[in-house]
Amino acid sequence: MAACASAGAVRVSENPPGPPEDRFADLGAGEVRERSAAERFQELDERDPEPQPAPPRPARPSGAYAWVVGIAFVIALIVAGANALRHSGAGYRGIPAGKRLAPFAAPLATSNHNNDASIQPGAGGGHPAACSVQMGGVVNLCDLRSRPLVLTFVATGGGGCNAQLDRVNRVRRAFPGVGFVGVISRTSLSDAGKMVRSHDWGFPVAFDRDAAVFNLYGIGDCPTTIFARRGGISAGTRRGNLSDAQLSADVRALAQGRPIQ
Repeated sequence: MAACASAGAVRVSENPPGPPEDRFADLGAGEVRERSAAERFQELDERDPEPQPAPPRPARPSGAYAWVVGIAFVIALIVAGANALRHSGAGYRGIPAGKRLAPFAAPLATSNHNNDASIQPGAGGGHPAACSVQMGGVVNLCDLRSRPLVLTFVATGGGGCNAQLDRVNRVRRAFPGVGFVGVISRTSLSDAGKMVRSHDWGFPVAFDRDAAVFNLYGIGDCPTTIFARRGGISAGTRRGNLSDAQLSADVRALAQGRPIQ
């Protein structure tokens, strides 16, 4: 009987089973509250922020607009070029009437002073003022301003403009009260001296070795003649060749104090 009872008894496990698994324990009694949709979106934004849109790019001009702007730019260049051509040489028109002639001292073409002309208005840089250059073999404008003056500029680059000095030599004899001066550039001192002697020009001819006087007086044409009243005030500039009659008429007007026509 006892053996049967032992055989029919239920075997008890040495480790008693724990409490049954509560599959709903994660809900708890208010321990973890379900998050609202707004909270979930906020967490999402913090963890993976939405990329900000790039700033808008400036609108590119349309093809038609770019074409118009390009044409306008080309037209502006053409107008600027035309203005430059129209005003080219404006600084090479001699000395306007009413302007004072700038002083200069330059070697005579028949001298042995193979030097540049002095055009300094005042002393400076270790050099004297042009008016202070007083020595033999030098043409000094400051010494010639006490009477009306005719200056004829020629360059030996061609064109036969040296013949204007021949006309000056013929006309000057009729106007003893007027001074006449020639200025030669674009040649050597030796060739300039030979030219003066071969033509027997009886008035002083200055040698402008580096064309400083040409530039100072705005000479761009060969020949160019500048007429100056007493005191070195310009009465006007003539560019190009003047006949004996034209030159005589201008010198007569200068001597009489009349406008140069």
